[in-house]
Amino acid sequence: MSKFLSAVKKYSLIIFAVSAVLGILMIAFPDYMLTYAAFFVGISFILCGLVGIISYLVKKDSLFALILGIISLISGAIICVAFRQIMAVIVFLLGILLLVGGVTDLVTSAYVAISKKRSWILTVLLSVASIVLGVMAISNPFDTQDKLVQVLGAGLVVFAIVDLVSYIQIKIIAKQVQKKLDEEQEAKTATEVEFAELKSDGSEATEVDFVEVDEN
Repeated sequence: MSKFLSAVKKYSLIIFAVSAVLGILMIAFPDYMLTYAAFFVGISFILCGLVGIISYLVKKDSLFALILGIISLISGAIICVAFRQIMAVIVFLLGILLLVGGVTDLVTSAYVAISKKRSWILTVLLSVASIVLGVMAISNPFDTQDKLVQVLGAGLVVFAIVDLVSYIQIKIIAKQVQKKLDEEQEAKTATEVEFAELKSDGSEATEVDFVEVDEN
C-alpha cells in the first residue's frame, strides 16, 4: 500500500509540474504556444502519412494504407501552413454555436421567469455570457484564438493547483499508513521477544500463555 501511494505521489508531482509550466506558458505566450501545438500536430500527421506511404511501397499489400498515408500527409502539410485560418474557422463555428445556444437559453429563461422560478437568474447570466462569448468569437476569430489558449492555460494552472493539493493529501495519508505499519511491526516484534524469553526460562509456553502475552 505504501509503495502504491509513493508511486501515485511521484506521478502526481510530474503532472503538477507539467500542467503548471504549460499553463503559465499558454497564458504568457498564447501565440507561440498555438503555433508550436499546430506544428506538432501537423508534423505528426506528416510522419504518419510517410509511414503509410513507405509501408505500401515496401509491401504493396494494402491500397487503403496508401490512401490514408496520402490523406494524412496532405492534412499535416495544410495544418502546418494554414493552421491560423483553420483555427479561425473552428472558432467562428464555435461562436455561432455559443450565440445560438445563448439566445435559446435566454428565451427559455424568460419562460422560467414568467413561471416565477428562482433559478432563472443564474440561467440568464449564463445565457448572456454565452451570447457575449459567441459575438466575440464571430466578430474577431483570430484574436479569440489567443484568448482561448489563455483560458485553457488558466484551466491547466487551476488543475495543477488542485493536483498539488491532492499530492499533499496523499503524502499525509502515506505517512499515516507507514506509521501504522511501523507500530504494528513493533508490537509484533515485542510479542515475539516476550514469547522467546518465556521459552528460554524453561516455562511451558502454551497457547494460553501466548494469548495472555499478546493481550498484555
